[in-house]
Amino acid sequence: MAGQGRVRRVALTAGLVLAALPSAGCTWDPAPQPSPRPASTSPSSTLARAEIGDRLTVTAAVERVVDDAAFVVWDVDLADDSLLVLTRQVVEAAPPQLVTVEGTVVRFSYRDLLGRPGLGDPDAYRSFEGRKALAADQVTVWR
Repeated sequence: MAGQGRVRRVALTAGLVLAALPSAGCTWDPAPQPSPRPASTSPSSTLARAEIGDRLTVTAAVERVVDDAAFVVWDVDLADDSLLVLTRQVVEAAPPQLVTVEGTVVRFSYRDLLGRPGLGDPDAYRSFEGRKALAADQVTVWR
């Protein structure tokens, strides 16, 4: 019988503790949830919104270096997640360094840019033909 009395006391104590929790400030209400974001009606990409000839500043990670006059940056806010950057000087940046690039949006055409110094093998640019690119005036490499 002594064992049953002990079980009753433990059960009674547990019941009292549970009954006291709500009055002690503990509640079982779920935490408030943040309001869902409204759906955007604008294009999802910075580059998609930019027109040829627009000035654009992009901060993104270097994905790969094409040659002395060009490199590709990657960011989720860019069309196809990447952007070809054309420079007039050698930029010492390597993947995955962060860069800020300021320049003008152009439609890439290897033939139109053939006289540009540092432009290498046309095969390296084939996937960018006809797409938007950024002709950089200034490149900042974050180290």
